[in-house]
Amino acid sequence: MKTIDLKSLIIGILLASTLFLGIAATNQGDKWDNKQQWEFGTSRGKIPAGWEPFAYDSADQFDPILIRRRLK
Repeated sequence: MKTIDLKSLIIGILLASTLFLGIAATNQGDKWDNKQQWEFGTSRGKIPAGWEPFAYDSADQFDPILIRRRLK
C-alpha cells in the first residue's frame, strides 16, 4: 500500500486553503446584480488599465483576447 509523505500532504493542504480563501474573499460591493453594465472590446495587443481579460476567441487569429470593464 502506498503512503503520502508529509511534505506532499502539507503542500496539498496549503494549496487547497489558498484556493478556498481566494475564492471566498469578497466584500458586499462584489455582489452580482442585474443592474450591472459592462463595456466589451478586444485587447488590440495589450490590456489597458481598468480592463480585465475574460474570454479567448479561438476563431479570431488576429486579436483573440476579449476584455471588459464595468461601467455601473
